[in-house]
Amino acid sequence: MTQNPFARFARWLGLDRNPLRRRCDRVEAVVRLAAVLGVMVAVVLGVMLAVRAYDDGVKTEAQQRHTRHQVTATLMNEPDSARLSPAGAAVGHVKARWQAPDGRQWEGTIDASTSRHQGDRVRIWTDGHGAPVPRPQQRETTVVSALTAGIGIPLAAATGLALVVAATRGVVQRRAKRAWEAQWTVVEPTWRINGR
Repeated sequence: MTQNPFARFARWLGLDRNPLRRRCDRVEAVVRLAAVLGVMVAVVLGVMLAVRAYDDGVKTEAQQRHTRHQVTATLMNEPDSARLSPAGAAVGHVKARWQAPDGRQWEGTIDASTSRHQGDRVRIWTDGHGAPVPRPQQRETTVVSALTAGIGIPLAAATGLALVVAATRGVVQRRAKRAWEAQWTVVEPTWRINGR
């Protein structure tokens, strides 16, 4: 038996011409080969989707940098009851006043840290007309989105296909065990007689 890893891998995939392979062994080998090809396709698909997600994210970043503006708002009261922001900071709703990029004065409700007080000035993001908007998308968000697609798709495919290969292996082993037991019940009586 060769120790060459490529030969062992080819044998595992059923690409050798072993005459002792049963039909169930050939089925298992086909499932393994399909799983390997499926993982390869998933890796290519994951890379393609990661590149697309990154490109879309970079375009979103550029578009939001041009359409969102940071302005200074003055708090008109104390923040209300605290809650956690998506970043994990304690924030509350507070009424504030600011000047929009087009020069108009705005009043509205914004989120501010609960440590802020009436009269404090905070930086907020607005659209071109002055309405509050989330901060522009950051490069980290774009990279995480691309990595999630690039790694998540192949990983999910590999996990699912590994389960299929394992289930197939279990079925094949149970069938082989039943076949051996059936053959042994035929051979055992004659073996005992001839063995004495």
